Amino acid sequence: MSKRRLVSAPLAAAFAALVLLAAAGGWMLLGGHLTKPAQAAHLSVVVLPFANLSGDPSQDYFADGVTENLTTELSRIEDSFVIARNTAFTYKGKSVDAKEIGKELGVRYVLEGSVQRDQNRVRVNAQLIDAETGAHLWADRFDEDVADLFKLQDQVVARLASALGYELVAAEAKKGARHANPDAVDLSMQGWSVIWRELRQPMKDKRASLYEARALFDRALRIDPNDADALSGKALTYYADYFYGWGDPGTDYEAEVLGQADKAIALAPDNLRAYYVKGAYLSISHRPREGLATAEAGLAINPNFVMLFLPRIEAELALGRFDQANANAQRAIRLSPHDPFLGVFHHTAGLAELELGHTDAAVDQFGQAIDSGYRVYTVYGDLAAVYATLGKTDEAKVALAEARRLNPKLTVKWWRDHLLGIPAVVDGLRKAGLPEE
Repeated sequence: MSKRRLVSAPLAAAFAALVLLAAAGGWMLLGGHLTKPAQAAHLSVVVLPFANLSGDPSQDYFADGVTENLTTELSRIEDSFVIARNTAFTYKGKSVDAKEIGKELGVRYVLEGSVQRDQNRVRVNAQLIDAETGAHLWADRFDEDVADLFKLQDQVVARLASALGYELVAAEAKKGARHANPDAVDLSMQGWSVIWRELRQPMKDKRASLYEARALFDRALRIDPNDADALSGKALTYYADYFYGWGDPGTDYEAEVLGQADKAIALAPDNLRAYYVKGAYLSISHRPREGLATAEAGLAINPNFVMLFLPRIEAELALGRFDQANANAQRAIRLSPHDPFLGVFHHTAGLAELELGHTDAAVDQFGQAIDSGYRVYTVYGDLAAVYATLGKTDEAKVALAEARRLNPKLTVKWWRDHLLGIPAVVDGLRKAGLPEE
């Protein structure tokens, strides 16, 4: 036996042990060096090429366009990591496993879908998959008439991106809640997930949920004081205090809402949630031109960010631009028909209809807001104002009683101080019997 072989045997054994140790720890041997693969980023996703099920290869361009545009839209989501189009398209036409793709690309989520055109109809299916478990987290279908195919493509992509923004955050929040030591991003996403949940809760549960969210944002900011999403989230909880009338009379809302939102924007100029909070607070605190400018600045970054339609609509209502407000509310509803803000948009559409003199349409929109789960004092107060304007005294009294049950502080003065103070609503509330002070 040669000396060389006597030396190589123990080396080989040591190398084998090292490989086994590395495998157990999740390490890889690359270029003679041991390296630990990077953990998949929060909100990391690959959009696989949508399949063309039309049986007509000439329709590939539409499926490819949906894939490419959706990749671009998702990359605008705060803290997202989206695999580039060129890499994603290497999987086109292949039978793939979501778990394997997740490992290969280092992503937590896989989005796949299909497009099928049948004469004058186009159907688009999409589903979001957890790349770690292979579980299907969400699915949706769009079945639309073909008028302008490229316009339809933009509509489908916008609706998908809007829905996925909420779904990805909700999925990440669940992952973060299971971590023994969540980081700032985990905690921030948990906080925002609570915010989305709160929007559809009955009034009696809203306050507890918003304070739960604030506690999560505070924990995130203790870890990272410059987490823009946590700053904007905490600002939103104070905006809710102002809107619902829950806060301490000594609260400095300019600092808690505007101060934190401005800091978030300074740290992350594309943090659209911060633009939303700032714009919404400015609009209802009687600075509609500033609120509108803030909303427009955010929408210039991403014109399909549905949350920003609210401060835009509120500002337009305060400025008397009722046709524009109604058009934007309807656009938001079409853009995200399953949105947590859906009831809010029906509510604002009702306000625009009321000011336009369309009282029946206003009652219908307020009813849809309530049916969607948005049962807050403002909706019932606005409904009371409409009924009083129509001379439906009994209905007005019932709606006003519910508004005052939900907000015992409610007076005409309180309404004007804390909300938009739309003339038709204020006059209607007086007719319904709301005390002046």
